[in-house]
Amino acid sequence: MADLGQTRWLTAVLRPAGALDQPALNRLSAALGHVAASTDMVIVDLTAAEVTAPRTLAHRMRAPARQLQQAGGCLLVVGAPPGLMAELGRATDPVAAFASSSLPLAPA
Repeated sequence: MADLGQTRWLTAVLRPAGALDQPALNRLSAALGHVAASTDMVIVDLTAAEVTAPRTLAHRMRAPARQLQQAGGCLLVVGAPPGLMAELGRATDPVAAFASSSLPLAPA
């Protein structure tokens, strides 16, 4: 019988909406830190958000991404705009990201 501690998996999804201005980035950053401490995978769905500071957002994802990776988990960003994809591509952070242009269109 497998050890139950090794078969559990907890995923949290954060889905900010609207402009990610400085106060919103502060809130998202704090939420990422909290959920990274208690989950195995965090999905940040940016399809409803406007990323106004891609470099700042990429920087704020570093610590939670490293924390998750060290624990055997991951940080996944869905719907990343081109600027954020570029910033994440420059960094050596363990963030997996899918561009918004690569997502299938939802049926109308």
